[in-house]
Amino acid sequence: MKRPAIFFDRDNTLIRNDGYLGDPAGVVLVDGAADAVARLRSFGYAIVTFSNQSGVGRGMFTEDAVRAVNAKMDELLVQQNAGAIIDAHEFCPYHPDATVEAYRQDSDLRKPKPGMILKAAEEMGLNLSQSWVIGDAPRDIEAGRAAGCKTILFHDSKLPPSEAAREAAIGEPDYAVTSLRRAVEVVARQTPGAMPEPSAPAPAAKPQAADSETSPAPQVNDDEAAVSRKIEPTSHQRASSSSVIRAAVEARRSTATSPAPTQTTGTVQNARLDIIAQQILDELRRHRHVAEGDFSVSKLLAGIMQVLAGAILFLSFLYRSEPATMQPIMLLAIFLQVFTVALLIMGQQKQ
Repeated sequence: MKRPAIFFDRDNTLIRNDGYLGDPAGVVLVDGAADAVARLRSFGYAIVTFSNQSGVGRGMFTEDAVRAVNAKMDELLVQQNAGAIIDAHEFCPYHPDATVEAYRQDSDLRKPKPGMILKAAEEMGLNLSQSWVIGDAPRDIEAGRAAGCKTILFHDSKLPPSEAAREAAIGEPDYAVTSLRRAVEVVARQTPGAMPEPSAPAPAAKPQAADSETSPAPQVNDDEAAVSRKIEPTSHQRASSSSVIRAAVEARRSTATSPAPTQTTGTVQNARLDIIAQQILDELRRHRHVAEGDFSVSKLLAGIMQVLAGAILFLSFLYRSEPATMQPIMLLAIFLQVFTVALLIMGQQKQ
């Protein structure tokens, strides 16, 4: 019998990295990563990472550097939990615009294509229909859907979203969570024989419907409530004109293969809104930082003073044959130049 697997995206899912990482010294685990890997493995799942590593194709680091980062991640996972063992690492070094010619291609391995998942399934004998993909970016979800896996979109509000995570979503994930612990609970509820992690008893509340495979039960007073099922798309996720074509193809394919959408609960909507709100906040902070670094009133005034000083110097040149007129003009030009320097110094101090 083929074994199911959990396919983890690596960067900003298991380790903190919103850019390019080729140095093992920079590996830092995401909170709860080791326990999540260990628990999911205890349910009988193989654990596989699959990651786009275009930094290789861009000449930023080598394939050996990617393997070194993966090895360091393995080491840190086992240090925190002896059961946190990853069975295989898949990565794609290719990119259509790679600067290194050997890696310049539109590879089927590169997400959002499902090549890495299909490759691992063939080599390891995996059951993809019972497997899961957990990642922080729409391309992870799209790759998982294309391979026939169930999908979980993960976004920890303590992690800055990567460029990949900001991409427009084409297909919706089966679930969205804000912690790896919650992702494990989602998988546990859908895995026969898996025991959910014990939790503290909740305060007395009105009886709720029994948990089912298609409608996760909402939690009472749980600040980590972050599970969603078949969430409706939001306006910020609409794709650009080129993405709309892919969206239509995906919609046509999913119509024939996906089960009918289920009713969304209040917890579902809150979970998705929490993720969206955090992404908007991170984007506003990023733009504010750029704006403050590039503009100030002092710099604007300094620029105006510099233009005036130049104009007055030119005027003094025209009156060079009349010393009585030229000298006051020159003094004014010098004053404006000194004032310009003072404004620039003030602008630097404010930063």
